[in-house]
Amino acid sequence: MKRRISVTIVAALAVSGLTLSACSRSDGGVAGPAGAEKASPWVRPPMIDGVMRDGAVLIVRGAADPNARVVLRAPDVAAVAVNADAAGRFELRLPPLHGDVRLTPEVQVGEDAAISPETLVVIQGGAGPVALIAAGQPTVRLDGAGVLNAVDSDGSTLVVSGPAGQKAPVVTIGGGAVSVAPTARGQWKAMVGRAGGATIAVDGQSFDYPGDAGGSGLSIARAGQGWRIVWPVAPGGHQSAWLPDRAGR
Repeated sequence: MKRRISVTIVAALAVSGLTLSACSRSDGGVAGPAGAEKASPWVRPPMIDGVMRDGAVLIVRGAADPNARVVLRAPDVAAVAVNADAAGRFELRLPPLHGDVRLTPEVQVGEDAAISPETLVVIQGGAGPVALIAAGQPTVRLDGAGVLNAVDSDGSTLVVSGPAGQKAPVVTIGGGAVSVAPTARGQWKAMVGRAGGATIAVDGQSFDYPGDAGGSGLSIARAGQGWRIVWPVAPGGHQSAWLPDRAGR
């Protein structure tokens, strides 16, 4: 039996005393702790950094320890596994998916194993957004390109994020300018203490954020001109991620 190795839980997002909640995986929720801030001394969880489509197949790319075995698991879907190469790069080819699917990345090296703090969410089998969600972290968008990737909320704080470029974007929320900062995942983020709907502008492109839906369970549904994912976090909280539609999708 393989030995599971836990990762340290760190609440990483804060602004004006407000934080996005962090949770453990003890409740079997869709997202794990708020980032692998302290890697296991034996095994590091895999890091997914790209998705591309090959016909009906999604190819998931990322990095892990050299020659580690990377596994993606999902409820009611057969697990998919592949070995990383000598440089630690891997590509996993998923079978055709239907509906909304949540996949948990895991890495195995010998008798050790580590579960990623992130969950890969594939909406409508890849016809909709593909994203990585994790409690207390900005959502990482993997499908297409756009100036705004996601708007995360815990009911009191909004975290707006997008792909990093050569210069910081000009971002306004509800007509007010906000400062942006880089993240470790090649994104920028901006935070503000509010939860309701708002017009968000990024370099002159406007998005009508429909607000945080709240709730205590998992849900994936259309919300305005985009998709909203809601998942529970402990103790008794939630996090939501709104993913605006991409052009041509």
